[in-house]
Amino acid sequence: MNRPFSDYTFVVIDVETTGIGRFDRICEIGMTKIIDNSIVDKFETLINPRVNITNTVFHGIEDWMVEDAPVFKDVAWQIAKFIRGVVLIAHNAPFDMRFLRYEFQRLETDLSHYALCTLKLSRRLNPEFPYHRLDYLLGKYRLVNEWPHRAGADADCEARMFLQMKRRLETNGLETLKSLEVWGLPYNYRWCKKIDINKDENEVRILTRDDLM
Repeated sequence: MNRPFSDYTFVVIDVETTGIGRFDRICEIGMTKIIDNSIVDKFETLINPRVNITNTVFHGIEDWMVEDAPVFKDVAWQIAKFIRGVVLIAHNAPFDMRFLRYEFQRLETDLSHYALCTLKLSRRLNPEFPYHRLDYLLGKYRLVNEWPHRAGADADCEARMFLQMKRRLETNGLETLKSLEVWGLPYNYRWCKKIDINKDENEVRILTRDDLM
């Protein structure tokens, strides 16, 4: 927690989901890795959620697009390897991390990472902004997302935005994860309670993109 940002590897994660209910699933994941202020690697894949996609209007992913995609358990090892030992980043991290954690819990494992949230960072760094939606912020940071609401493109843009945010943090003397505790960051691994996958799926709890924020 007291190490400088330069000592960490960061991975920006974005997930697209079949809906926003507790029993909805991830249908796409994108990840962008940052080392020493540079983007060094990327990973993205569609995922067959084995449930119907109900919010296609949000991200454009339709059921037929994921028919031949791997199920989560078949790419879980790649995801786990990609994020091993890193600090995670997402725009409204509780949303993305909860869904990711649910998927790992279904495989009887879990997340154990610190994470930063670019939404929460923006609210602290840019209190004058009327909005902190990703599309609005990218415009303010002069970044172009050529494929909005798709996981790989969003993760890449969020990574480039975070690099600009990180420079501002360091300029203001906020150079460690510990120094961000005054802002309620970083989040720890307790994104959500461990769930019983076999419980009655009619008991649905909605997870919105503003959950916990």
